[in-house]
Amino acid sequence: MQVTCDETDAALVVRLSGEIIMDAVTERRAEVERLALAAAAPGVVVDLSGVAFMDSSGVGFLIGLRRLCQDHGKTLSLANPTPPIKKLLAMLRLTDYFAAPQTGPAGA
Repeated sequence: MQVTCDETDAALVVRLSGEIIMDAVTERRAEVERLALAAAAPGVVVDLSGVAFMDSSGVGFLIGLRRLCQDHGKTLSLANPTPPIKKLLAMLRLTDYFAAPQTGPAGA
């Protein structure tokens, strides 16, 4: 899992790419949490457009990151999930929990 960030006035955009699996989560969790809490912006957006695969530890990582953000008065949402990640979130009934927006034209 690779991590890159950009910050605007409204949100810290955390771009994840590769596979979000147990080893990657173990290596990157503290870094992502530190970046989220250090950002002056009130929101954190996790861009999943580069994520090909995510296992249960990746799902747990995102749930924990959302809770951490909430505990510190920040919002967290997911953006641009790839089709397999969108399917996983829907199957687990987490789409609304993360407020993952639709991508592309309405009805696509």
